[in-house]
Amino acid sequence: MLARGCPAGAIAVVLLIAAHNDGGAHLVPIPSWVGTSLRRLAQAGQVREDEHMDLLRAFARPMLAASFVIDGVDAIARPQRHVEKLEKVMPTFEKAGLPPLLTSDATMLTRVSGAVSVVAGLGLATGTAPRSCAAVLAALNLPLTLVNNPVWTVRNKAQRKETLSGLMRGGAVGAGLLLAAVDREGKPSLAWRRANARAQREAMEAAYLSAAQA
Repeated sequence: MLARGCPAGAIAVVLLIAAHNDGGAHLVPIPSWVGTSLRRLAQAGQVREDEHMDLLRAFARPMLAASFVIDGVDAIARPQRHVEKLEKVMPTFEKAGLPPLLTSDATMLTRVSGAVSVVAGLGLATGTAPRSCAAVLAALNLPLTLVNNPVWTVRNKAQRKETLSGLMRGGAVGAGLLLAAVDREGKPSLAWRRANARAQREAMEAAYLSAAQA
């Protein structure tokens, strides 16, 4: 007797039904549990991501987020140092079209960006909405990198080299955050899963009709 829910039994039932159908005049319906078993068999055959990737994420995400959390807390508690850096590059930003900022506005902006940095950093580190948090940090990282590494204002050759190195490090962190923002942890997108399920269903129906009419 064929066990319900057994993939091998499901395949056998499909073959028996196909063998006993008489050219399509009286098609025997396939039981619902057969379709469920076949779907489980298809899922079991899917390629899964290496388990070591989970360990890598558990290490990499907190490392990416750590500097944002630390700097964010510092910006909230002691904004003056961050405001001074912002004021140094504001003339350049104003030339680019940004409106001028008062000191009080700069302080508020520093604290707000610090709070966002802390919240998004903790979310990425703990795996709470990691893709959204990584996207927020990637967007925040661009102006922070420019403010902290204003290469265009440095005249000393040694300092310019150090600032340029900091700019490149900021770009590397941004690239890592973008990768984290698109990391689906080995899972396909919802749109792909819907399309794949529809394609599998259509293929099964076509195969059944073809076997029944043979």
